[in-house]
Amino acid sequence: MLRDLTENPVLRLAVNDSRRAEIAGPALADVHRQIGRLLAPAAAEGIPLASVSIQHPRGPSEGVALDPRSAPLVLPLMRGGLFLAEGLWASLPGSALVPWGGDPGALEGVPVRGRAVFVVDSVINSGRSIDRVLERLLPQAPGPVGVVALVAHADGLRHCVHRWPTVDFTVARVSQRSYVGRGGTDTGARLFGTTTWAMERGLALSA
Repeated sequence: MLRDLTENPVLRLAVNDSRRAEIAGPALADVHRQIGRLLAPAAAEGIPLASVSIQHPRGPSEGVALDPRSAPLVLPLMRGGLFLAEGLWASLPGSALVPWGGDPGALEGVPVRGRAVFVVDSVINSGRSIDRVLERLLPQAPGPVGVVALVAHADGLRHCVHRWPTVDFTVARVSQRSYVGRGGTDTGARLFGTTTWAMERGLALSA
């Protein structure tokens, strides 16, 4: 399933800030966290909750919580997906944040089986990064799997949705432009303050 929230007015305002050239570093990271929180209700739709006892101001009452045995894993693709994932993570108390830097063995030992997993990236361009992590993840028999992104190129997103029909995709903005950033236009470099580094000026990241 694809949840395209491009026309959602609250998300449009937040995404607009993510595109402003003068917003970078910690301020941009906060924008990404905000977008992650705004995407959480759609991305986590259908996640089961367990009944728990809580202390209401009037006394003991019934509340809800994530079941710790099946609580979701939030898996940001490093490095651009980190802060977006933090916003989603903050919206799911009891979930776990498991950053993934592309190492094929990094998911070994992670309790994936039966758990909901949210793969998070800032940009989906060709979809190859999403393909790589889903190829590693799905054979481990997780529960529901979702991909959450700030922006996705329409062609790359169509590829992913077609290739992974059992995966839910939640995207804040779908763009008709293919995007490969360098230096000051690369999302990761803007987030981490490395836009002037020589390695960034010559680096083309494929998302």
